[in-house]
Amino acid sequence: MKSFPFFAVASILILAGMLAASGQTTPTLTINKTRVSLYGYVHVEGKGFTPQRNASSHLRKPDGTEYPVLPMLTNKRGELTHDIDTLLLPVGPHQLWIVDDTTHQSSNVVQFEVTNEQERSTRLTPILGR
Repeated sequence: MKSFPFFAVASILILAGMLAASGQTTPTLTINKTRVSLYGYVHVEGKGFTPQRNASSHLRKPDGTEYPVLPMLTNKRGELTHDIDTLLLPVGPHQLWIVDDTTHQSSNVVQFEVTNEQERSTRLTPILGR
């Protein structure tokens, strides 16, 4: 019976560790488009990061190389937003993921494709001569 307190304490510590680990959320990303024209934007939203800390954004080009890492700051809820201007990106599929610099956890990988297609515009074309 003398070993009972040891096992009780050990069980409580193991349970506390399991609960703490399950409380951590994996960072997740969403994007507003999976196909975007060369003259468009991709809106990125992330959540589940460490609040008010740095995160590192990684963007892989269609040829497999990666752009320089872009540091980002999360808000007090552990969220971030970013717009990617596709004007200077090469045509083809791009992969994006963001790593929480505090926990070193990586988000899911999202993919979008830059195309040569024109996006439909709602802008009015001026009529000449008026």
